[in-house]
Amino acid sequence: MKRYIFLFLILLLGSLACSSPKEQPIRHRLIYNNDGTYALGNFMFHQRPLSVEDAKAYVDVVANTQVTTFMICSGSDYPYYRSKYGRVFGDDRNGTLDCGCDTANHKYIVSYYLNHLNLGKEGTDIIDVCLRQAKEKKMEAFISYRMNDVHFNDTTTHCPVEYTDFWLAHPQYWMNEDIGWKSKGALDFAFQEVREQKLNMITEQLDKYGELLDGYDLDFMRFFVYFKSEEGEKNAPLMTELVKAVRVKIDELSVKRGKKILLSARVAPDLDFCLKKGCDIKEWVRQGLLDFITIGVHHNGNPELPVAKFKVDLSALDMPVYASIEDGGYNSRVPYSHGMFRGMASHIFAQGGEGIYLFNYFFGEYNGTLNPAETKTYACRIITPELLHELGSLETLRNRNKIYCLDDGSSAGYGYKPDTPLRLLVSPENYVDAPIFIGDNTEKDIPLEAILFLRTDKPAQFELSVNDIKIELQKPEYIDLFDRAKNLSPKDRVYAFVLPVSCLKQGDNVIRLRSATPEKFFTTRVELALKYGDVKTHGYF
Repeated sequence: MKRYIFLFLILLLGSLACSSPKEQPIRHRLIYNNDGTYALGNFMFHQRPLSVEDAKAYVDVVANTQVTTFMICSGSDYPYYRSKYGRVFGDDRNGTLDCGCDTANHKYIVSYYLNHLNLGKEGTDIIDVCLRQAKEKKMEAFISYRMNDVHFNDTTTHCPVEYTDFWLAHPQYWMNEDIGWKSKGALDFAFQEVREQKLNMITEQLDKYGELLDGYDLDFMRFFVYFKSEEGEKNAPLMTELVKAVRVKIDELSVKRGKKILLSARVAPDLDFCLKKGCDIKEWVRQGLLDFITIGVHHNGNPELPVAKFKVDLSALDMPVYASIEDGGYNSRVPYSHGMFRGMASHIFAQGGEGIYLFNYFFGEYNGTLNPAETKTYACRIITPELLHELGSLETLRNRNKIYCLDDGSSAGYGYKPDTPLRLLVSPENYVDAPIFIGDNTEKDIPLEAILFLRTDKPAQFELSVNDIKIELQKPEYIDLFDRAKNLSPKDRVYAFVLPVSCLKQGDNVIRLRSATPEKFFTTRVELALKYGDVKTHGYF
């Protein structure tokens, strides 16, 4: 990792030396992606009937923070507006589509459509309201389009109101291959008709909302399955052709508007894997099809996205690269805590990322309404707007309490294999390493305390060192105090070690383990907390 960071910095400095300040594009962003259903369902206001003022509040809650860019999801093939190419989300066609005996689910889905109708009475829709309000609040306004949303393709529910019209009418275009969550019902982009449907939807949105747009985002991570196994690379030119067609539409809109409209894409954090899935990112960049790229993973997120490696592999210094932080957490859906959000953001910036892309960062009922000041531990797992004043830069993350983590494998999906040592087999025969990256300059900003949390799959005794410094001091009471024991299985154990702060450094820190008994065990989580002060003044973990 040191090598990647060094190479990236050298390349970046060389690029900057050859360019004048006027030539430098806007690069730094804190992007907030609203998935649409969060606002259309009015979850922040306990799902009461949606009003225009309520809809504006979903933008207002992130305004006047470090958020620079507001994205509203358009609903993929189940749109949140009247479309020529798809039925409005939740429209049951006057009761002719139902869920059989599951009346509760039917009522729930239709509630979205009723909220759409509420906005329609005011001459607007959720996308229009959000884009206008984002502009009013001086943020960039983007539509984010999910390229292959598989949420609504489960025929076992026997609930046709859940299915999109295009999908239901064309079973011949279904993937019919189990390569990930609901992948059997994913649309196969090898069919020209599927690509035409997507381009039609995108073109319609550009025509309908173009006067409000600063950019358009192609979200390939929802969901990263486009071609059958082993056919992605062969069909990659088809996807390049589709992205190029969108670029043409974007450029036409730019000419019409008299300003540059941006086109971005969210893709997997490994270029070879992207190509294998049918997305030739290097070719897209070579042809100038994108203005910036966000890397991310499926569903749970990855707390150690390889930003520096991706930038070096991309070899395009003029291309801003951002990284997405998902709604989290580990397997079994343990949500990220405040300290983990800060640790992930610091990791991204310190590895050369130009910004953060927050995905499914929901406030209110989706994640509970607990006041963090009432929590009985040092940790808070309730998403709050306050973090939006911190996550936008390394400077505002300085001296804030953080937790750095290794990916426990939760980010795997649709064939993606994260570069993580976990689960790490620890035996008495040899030492094994688990490097963890720290974004903080711990020599300049010295933490009051550093605590290493290790989770194992059984009771264990082990020899431990960090950067060749032997570690022995344990603080078992910190496990509950920092809320590190969620979702323990009967045999799982968590251990808390206090580290000498002087042994830490910015960049990779080598955690070395060996079993102190003949017993082998797996290390399943590695977390490193940096405490800079009281949680009420320096942030909850």
